[in-house]
Amino acid sequence: MSLREDIFLQGINRQEVPAYRELYSDYYRSLVMYALHFVTRQDVAEDIVQELFVTMWNKQMVFLSYPSFKTYLYTSVRNAAFDYLKHQDIKQRYAEQWAALHEEERRATAAFDEEVYRQLYKAIDRLAPKCREIFLMAMDGKRNEEIAETLHIAIETVKTQKKRAIKQLREQTALSVWMLLFLLKG
Repeated sequence: MSLREDIFLQGINRQEVPAYRELYSDYYRSLVMYALHFVTRQDVAEDIVQELFVTMWNKQMVFLSYPSFKTYLYTSVRNAAFDYLKHQDIKQRYAEQWAALHEEERRATAAFDEEVYRQLYKAIDRLAPKCREIFLMAMDGKRNEEIAETLHIAIETVKTQKKRAIKQLREQTALSVWMLLFLLKG
């Protein structure tokens, strides 16, 4: 070990700021380049090296020889890069599982919605013709006044037919009142 390396290593072991400045100026770029052999993102490689320097300072690392110091630096960068890659792989697998689960839920919901609408329209088809016509117009978003005007009937007749339709549909299907009301508003 040269005198310069010996003085440098003693400074690192004593946590002297000038030694850490020298560590940064002498090793930062080469450690980042080394990290880039494993990770493809510059910002991640820089974070790995910066985290290494912070860890060395916080843990008050002491090195017995200059070769063990250099080995520690490069091994730590490699291990941190591998940890990052493992974490990315886990995140990717989790994201894929999450997407698959939600796609499955979406399909199940769509199938449920289709069944609800199938039951609803089947029940609507069993309504009396005038009652069915009024209810379908209401489902299309027409107001009571519009329905009455279009069919040339009283507004009270429209209201009565809609109530009758909701009552019959509720009895014929598993649909709740709030669902029927939602369908009438939508």
